[in-house]
Amino acid sequence: MRELKYYVACTVDRLIARENGSFDFFLTEGEHIAGLIELFPEAVPAHLRDALGVRAANEWFDAVLMGRRTYEV
Repeated sequence: MRELKYYVACTVDRLIARENGSFDFFLTEGEHIAGLIELFPEAVPAHLRDALGVRAANEWFDAVLMGRRTYEV
């Protein structure tokens, strides 16, 4: 049996986005981003890896499923 890992960005009160669909309250810059990329490189979309300098092999996930609006960002 395969192990399922669930990784999602959410606020302390379990919100993923505002009612209007925006998620501008999540910090997209700062020291924490390097740590997230180091721990979960496969969470960076493939088409952005080169631009962000992500060279690490996948560590945790075989596949990543993103919603359309998250992927578009």
